[in-house]
Amino acid sequence: MQLNKNKAKIGMMFDQIAGRYDFLNHFFTANLDKCWRRKIIRQIKYFNFPFDTVVDLASGTGDMMAELLKLGPEKAYSFDISEKMLDVQRVKIKDERLVIEVADSENMPVGDNSVDILTIGFGVRNFENLDKSLDEIRRVLKPKGILIVLEMFGMKKRNVLFEFYFTRIMPLFGKLISHSTYAYDYLHNSVMKFKTVDEFAALAVSRGFALRKKDNNFLKFVYSVYLQKS
Repeated sequence: MQLNKNKAKIGMMFDQIAGRYDFLNHFFTANLDKCWRRKIIRQIKYFNFPFDTVVDLASGTGDMMAELLKLGPEKAYSFDISEKMLDVQRVKIKDERLVIEVADSENMPVGDNSVDILTIGFGVRNFENLDKSLDEIRRVLKPKGILIVLEMFGMKKRNVLFEFYFTRIMPLFGKLISHSTYAYDYLHNSVMKFKTVDEFAALAVSRGFALRKKDNNFLKFVYSVYLQKS
């Protein structure tokens, strides 16, 4: 399958599955995705990272933002290219600190050096231009600001049973439940063709970040990567 990461195409794809996105995410991960997000919040507290202003990029339906708000930030921003995904978030989260707005990873409507923590949950592999996105993230982060990426990364070694589940079972049930003939084929292809966690970290370092930590959440496949603006 040829991957098309054009912003308009990706936005339309997520618009199509917005109504069933949360159910499928929790179903396919057996609710482990909730644990991974909560672990990020614990790590933020453990390292005593400042969190006055937070951004959740590729925020979707807002599961990560819901956790970030528990920290008690003064300002919070959710950005995504899918209006319908953000519409779900607007129903789920009612908080006067939160601004929910359509914006992409290369053009965020916040000032230079203004954000303490920026999170991306299962979205970075969908970015059309990863270099430009990392440059934009670095622009908005304060000096020593933190980028936290929760993602399914490419794998160096094959796991046949896992690949069967991920490339056969998930797309089948994803299509049946979401009624999208494209989204869950795209999902497994985007992961299989994405960078490994080490390749992603090396790219981020080359764009002006320092690697602080990486947590293997699941089978050396799902990682949380903590990067600091250098």
